[in-house]
Amino acid sequence: MDKNTSVKLGTFADAAKFGEVVFISTFGDVAINAIDLAGKENLDGKVIIDTTNPLDLSNGIPPGFSGTVGNSLGEQIQKHLPQAKVVKAFNTLSMHIVVNPQREEGNPILMLAGNDESAKDKVGEIAKSWGWKDVVDLGDISESFFMESFALLWIRYAFKNNSWTHAFSLLRK
Repeated sequence: MDKNTSVKLGTFADAAKFGEVVFISTFGDVAINAIDLAGKENLDGKVIIDTTNPLDLSNGIPPGFSGTVGNSLGEQIQKHLPQAKVVKAFNTLSMHIVVNPQREEGNPILMLAGNDESAKDKVGEIAKSWGWKDVVDLGDISESFFMESFALLWIRYAFKNNSWTHAFSLLRK
């Protein structure tokens, strides 16, 4: 393996201590465990971008959905990290378009939700610096349920069509 001296490898806790903004990008069923490995105290006061979805793989592919109203994965993460500023975002799209999201057919939207306005503004700034033209604030963290269920629509379409390049847009006046 080539050694890249500009990259420092570390633990989840090292990353959580270092980062001003921390992404949680795990399978939904292990998100809380990953947070515990990172050390909840290392995430206090930080902006946490939650990209996870509560998928149920117990019956194979395509996955089902294990989220419930009032107990979305975004809400669970915010409850688990009461001193952090959790923002649900980047969970309704393929990771290959997180940066430079423009598609041949147009610009997708980035939906986000969270309880802290300044944290949502920060995530919106990051997204715009990565090429997102349309960032839509859906409200507080309870809106995570709807984003997560919307993500399942995206995921099931991808499995049915064996294509992971689609994205959502929102037409509005």
